[in-house]
Amino acid sequence: MRILVHLAIGFLAVGSQVAIAPLLSVYGCKPNLVLVSLLAITLRWPNPWLFLYGAGTGLALDALSHGSLGVYGISFLVIAIASRMAAALIYENNLLSGALVVGGLSVAEGALSAALFELLDPATPWWRWLLLRVLPTAIYNALFAPLFLLALARLERVLKWTREGWGI
Repeated sequence: MRILVHLAIGFLAVGSQVAIAPLLSVYGCKPNLVLVSLLAITLRWPNPWLFLYGAGTGLALDALSHGSLGVYGISFLVIAIASRMAAALIYENNLLSGALVVGGLSVAEGALSAALFELLDPATPWWRWLLLRVLPTAIYNALFAPLFLLALARLERVLKWTREGWGI
């Protein structure tokens, strides 16, 4: 059951990234809804299967966005691991701490993606991309994080799940 819920959320996140995120663009900056969903799920339901979720949604985003297959797949896998460690360190999982962790890990994911793009193409303006794309997107992602966390809490109540108690 857990895997089906993750797959459904993953398909919704990728579909929302393709269809809805361009409509939410502000001055060329659009949220990365797939990354926000990955981080929100990992903070709310930390389990080992989320590494596969991160790699799979990253590969789907690679295929639908820039064509360099593997950049988002690798960076989302690494960020899922970092998010799982951050979820273990958070004392109280509330909306503010979730938004701060999503913002910080969005910066880390953007820096990792920019570094991977620079490895593929050394002419990539790494610092310019980090300052003009990654940081505004991270702030935008942090603003969307409470919505995802509230939606996951609502899903738990509707399906009568506890955070730790629902099985595979």
